[in-house]
Amino acid sequence: MRRFFRFALLLVGWAMVVAVGVAVWLHYSRSRGELTIFLTSAVPFAIVPGVLAVVVFVVFRRWLILPVAIAAVLALCFTQLPLWVAQTPPAGERFTVLTANLLFGQADVDQLADVVTREGVDLASLQEVTPESLARLNASGVARELPYSYAVPGTFAMGTAIFSRTPLSGQGEMDPNTVLHNLKARTDLPGARDTQVFAMHPGAPLRGRTDVWVRDMDLLHTRMQSIPAGRAIMAGDFNATWDQVRYRDFLQNGFADTAEQSGAGFVPTYPTDKWGGKPFLALDHVVVRGFTASSVDTFDLRGSDHRGVVVSLVAP
Repeated sequence: MRRFFRFALLLVGWAMVVAVGVAVWLHYSRSRGELTIFLTSAVPFAIVPGVLAVVVFVVFRRWLILPVAIAAVLALCFTQLPLWVAQTPPAGERFTVLTANLLFGQADVDQLADVVTREGVDLASLQEVTPESLARLNASGVARELPYSYAVPGTFAMGTAIFSRTPLSGQGEMDPNTVLHNLKARTDLPGARDTQVFAMHPGAPLRGRTDVWVRDMDLLHTRMQSIPAGRAIMAGDFNATWDQVRYRDFLQNGFADTAEQSGAGFVPTYPTDKWGGKPFLALDHVVVRGFTASSVDTFDLRGSDHRGVVVSLVAP
């Protein structure tokens, strides 16, 4: 029995090493398959079986196998390392950006207004804005603090809005072919005149419809590749995690994830309406060019299934 137990644990150890190897492969894979897209969201959690595999091989003194397990764990850590190493913010004007998903317009806009006021938000990207929720936003402290806006509301998840402390210009949709509204505008932020602003919300990779997500991500990436040089901010629900190649495609031409810049690490935002309200997917992001993030924080938003994200930026 003891021999069988030892064999079973070693077999499990090998299986866990394979799982870590698959996770590393998923991080670099541009797959269109439904299963692989979903599994890629779980890549950070592969560290658990990786560490357990190392423990198993140490306990049973499998010194020849142990380096393989350690190498797999180190490779996985390498894929996540950029999120944990902070850059030193330069001197410059500071301002704050917020992004929040309102879940079909059901989120508590008064609570959102409190966050906008408390954090001194200068720019907000809001997703899933319905006509009814837009009316509530315009009657709330959100519009009082951020009096300039551009919104294209819609039913269910389609609507999107930009709210700003400073005037907006050049408003429009990024691409009319995306499933949901993705917006663009320009504004003068503290220390950053004529900043390009993009409110992002590609279609979700729903079961049986992952092709919609692939198409939207590719369309939006193509649009971002063609924007003029200069300072820019993308903020929204990307329906994608750091580990998905199509998300990291946006981190080109000088763009950077603010969680990466600030060393915020793993910043889960979804879902907050399941699993005891503890999110485990980092879908909501602020991506910038010409700015450096000094902090990235999240906040619970009643009525939504996402946490909102607040980012402090420096314009050097």
